Amino acid sequence: MKAALSLAACLVLVAPAIAEDPPSPKAVIQEYVSAWNRHDPAALDPLLDPASVHEDVPAGFRGKGPAEIKAFAGEVFKAQPDLKWRLTTIVQSGSTVAAEWTWTATYTGDGPNGPVKGQKISAHGASFAVVERGRIRRFVDYYDFASAFPAPTAGAK
Repeated sequence: MKAALSLAACLVLVAPAIAEDPPSPKAVIQEYVSAWNRHDPAALDPLLDPASVHEDVPAGFRGKGPAEIKAFAGEVFKAQPDLKWRLTTIVQSGSTVAAEWTWTATYTGDGPNGPVKGQKISAHGASFAVVERGRIRRFVDYYDFASAFPAPTAGAK
């Protein structure tokens, strides 16, 4: 009986030590981008802290919590059904991640010069994130929305 209690006590003490560490902040951001590329808002749930904030500065979006962030993602997927978000540079320092990226899509919605339908767009931007215990606490995107849209050619109507 004494040996059984000692074994149980050891397991209680050792179990937390052998539990998996959370993924690195860089890995979390890579998975976040992958979920967006798969157009899978449900895959964002395990990556977002309940108090997470995602800001898309040019879009004027600031969502708090997974529900608002997933709703925003759903709207983006409707307007850009073939979006591809590609990380080109990603740097991690502690819980902070900085990433440069490119974004391509066929866009339908309000563009910088009015409504567009099925326009090919491309953007280059940067994002900053804070990841704690394997979940995103804050994610902010910066890019020039207007530059994503090719300039109309002379004489085009």
